[in-house]
Amino acid sequence: MALTKQTKGKYTVVTFTIGANEAPSKSSVLLLGDFNGWQTNDSTFQMEKKDGIYEKSIKLENGKSYQFRYLSEDKGWFNDYAADAYVSSPYSGIDNSVVDLSELPTTKKPAAKAKKDDLKKIEGIGPKIASILTEKGIGTFAKLAGSSVKNLERILKEAGPRYAMHKPGSWPKQAKLANAGEWDKLKALQDKLDGGK
Repeated sequence: MALTKQTKGKYTVVTFTIGANEAPSKSSVLLLGDFNGWQTNDSTFQMEKKDGIYEKSIKLENGKSYQFRYLSEDKGWFNDYAADAYVSSPYSGIDNSVVDLSELPTTKKPAAKAKKDDLKKIEGIGPKIASILTEKGIGTFAKLAGSSVKNLERILKEAGPRYAMHKPGSWPKQAKLANAGEWDKLKALQDKLDGGK
């Protein structure tokens, strides 16, 4: 799976891709989300299938985050493991995938330099891991706080064996405290941790 973004002015063309072995079935797949009101009868969001790969490009307005999921005709709903983040849906125990365009320019003016936080303040994150996370679009405490542990584990695994051994279970919780400026609470939490675990 992959999300490819091409920003043009105040819009971004996002291409959603599901690999040949990643869809739960070989039937048709719909791309549904905030951008189309989750309308299951909207055939314009049917993903195009070619050589077993499903793909759909849509134009979205910058400055917002969009929740989405995929709907397979015979196997039901499933998420995108390459999503920017995941949020709880109104349905208990289910998360929605998120494509995040909130920090992209909403006008055609040059984008201001994106804000970055010192991720090394999170126990368990050193300079190299901070760099890897920033490259993946997780360069702030807010972004890290909104990331799922599963997504962080995937990023570390992709970076290689020496990073896959790290346990990011506490990172979102630590980042939430850092983002809120609750440094005393963060220190108290870190005192209980061992290398971020």
